[in-house]
Order: sequence, then structure tokens, then C-alpha cells
Amino acid sequence: MHIAVCDDNIADRKQMERLLERASDRRIHTTGVFYIDSYGNVDAVMRSPMLYDAFFIDMTSGPVNGFQLARRLIDAGVTAPIVLCISTINYRAIIDAAIAEVPEDAAEKSNHDILRWKLKSQIQYLNKPIRVAELDEMLDYAIDQKAKTIPTIELRGEQDTLYVYEDEIMYAEKSGNYVHITLTEDRSIDVLSAMRNLYSQVAGFDHFFPISEQVFVNVAFVEKLTLLKLTMRDGKLFTVSPLEISPIKKAMEHYRSQL
Repeated sequence: MHIAVCDDNIADRKQMERLLERASDRRIHTTGVFYIDSYGNVDAVMRSPMLYDAFFIDMTSGPVNGFQLARRLIDAGVTAPIVLCISTINYRAIIDAAIAEVPEDAAEKSNHDILRWKLKSQIQYLNKPIRVAELDEMLDYAIDQKAKTIPTIELRGEQDTLYVYEDEIMYAEKSGNYVHITLTEDRSIDVLSAMRNLYSQVAGFDHFFPISEQVFVNVAFVEKLTLLKLTMRDGKLFTVSPLEISPIKKAMEHYRSQL
């Protein structure tokens, strides 16, 4: 499990590192090694936030406090547990005030209310000084959440980076120096990448199948397969080699057997 510690008090940051390293040593034969990265400022932790399975945060002296950093992480797409370590700032009171107006049974929420709901469900707390037993409980929670998390795929465009689930990608096709990726909900993104590099990134997912060196498709969105043509759900047609017909059919049958 990869853990980020972000604390602008260097003594507290080093203490948290030591506590996590000791926890890692205790758990090496059970829940595995913890890989710990330590940060003293917001910009550093925001460079690659999706790498981490848990965050331990207390920022009190800079322009961005721990609560504001948690909001930035959530806005960036982070779904991992964010543990706010309480010292001079009462994060519980701040977040309780932020979520107070969210209706528990609301069928539809504004973007602002969705953020509040995420704060309620995603934020956890530890009081400083950190107690080993309480830290262990939080690590157990983070490990449990990681096991439940559906992995996402990072797609880096020139302007934006998207983190999408497997079945948000319908198909990808080479277009010059880019790979044009068609997504659900009428979305798309152009990624500067060789097709083989992108396919290696998604090869661990079950639903993707390369129908040529230039194209791979998500079999969940294949509408029809004939001798030479494959039709996607959005009407897109791809030419298919006769040699690929049988493997594609097997991939489609495997997908449908799991529904």
C-alpha cells in the first residue's frame, strides 16, 4: 500500500513516518509493506496524488490548510481515504459545518452537495499525538477500502488528465501521433502515446481486446460481429481480420458469462 504523509511540522512529519514504518514492519507478513512518501508542502503532494492508497495530512501554517488540501485532492479525483490529523485546527468542526446542509435522502445533489457528501464519506480523523492503536485501526480501514476500490485508468491529454473506469472506455484508435479514445457519455480524449504503450497500460483489464495494431475495443460495447466487420454500440465500424474472429468471439462470450 502506498501512503502519503503531508505535514508542514517537520517533527510531526518525521514522527508519522516512524510510526508508519514500524506498522509496516509489524504487518510485513500479513497486510504487506507500506511504501511511504513524505511531503512538507501542498504542491509536492498534488503532483501525483492518484499514486496513493491513503493520505495522512495536517497543514496548519501555510496558505492552504489540511481541509483545503483534502478538497483539492477530492477535486482531483482522489477516492482513497484522507486522514486529517488534528492538532491546532479542528478539522471535525470545519467539515461538520460544511456537510450540515446535505440532505441524507436527496435523490439528486448539486456539485457542491456532492463534494460535501464526499467529505462526509471519505474523510477520517486522528488526534495528535498519534496513538499506535488508533493508527492501526485507520490502517486497517485504508486496507479494507483499497480492497473494495475499482481501479481507474489514467488518460493524459494535452490539456486534461482523466481517471476513468474500465467500462467508460469504448474503443481506442491510432490517429497520427495520438491515440483517439472514445468514452461513454459522448466524451473523447486524444492521448500522445504509441498504441502498444496504451494497450500495455490497460492489458490487465478483462474487457479490452486488440483487433489490430491500430485499434483496441471494449467487448462490453460490441454490438455486432460479422465475418469482416465489428460494429460498436455507437455505430462505429471496424474492419476485422478473419483470423481475429474466433478470439474476439471468445472474449465476448467470456464477458457475457460474467454478467
